[in-house]
Amino acid sequence: MIRMADLADMMETFGRNTEKLIPDYATKKAMTAAGAETLTQALKTETRSKHYQRDSKKGSKRKIKHLADSVVFENTDVNGIDNGNSVVGFQGKDESGINHARIARFLNDGTIKMRGDHFVDNIRRATAPDVFEAEKKVYDAMTGDKG
Repeated sequence: MIRMADLADMMETFGRNTEKLIPDYATKKAMTAAGAETLTQALKTETRSKHYQRDSKKGSKRKIKHLADSVVFENTDVNGIDNGNSVVGFQGKDESGINHARIARFLNDGTIKMRGDHFVDNIRRATAPDVFEAEKKVYDAMTGDKG
């Protein structure tokens, strides 16, 4: 039978050991950037293969980027909050001349007149292991873990 004092000591030891696994701010920021870069590349490739339209006129001087060319990641959270998180998405009107995030949502989710193909949802699910692996490589490199 375990005494309460023994259980309390075991829980305290467990808590101290698990705290060591939580990455510091710099490690977290580097990890999420690596994962976001992996997702960004996969999303660019998927968007280009499913929704890329070439200019119809030869020598066209297009001022608006294509959807596939507007996939970006930022090493900050939403609204520029620097908390170690990274976000991946499509550029808005100010950055690319048209609100690509809105267009990507319509293509992904569909509208009344158009069926969505869920390309963003599918690529997020498909690349989750690759994103995790990229983050793990950074974590192992920064913490010196050989596992």
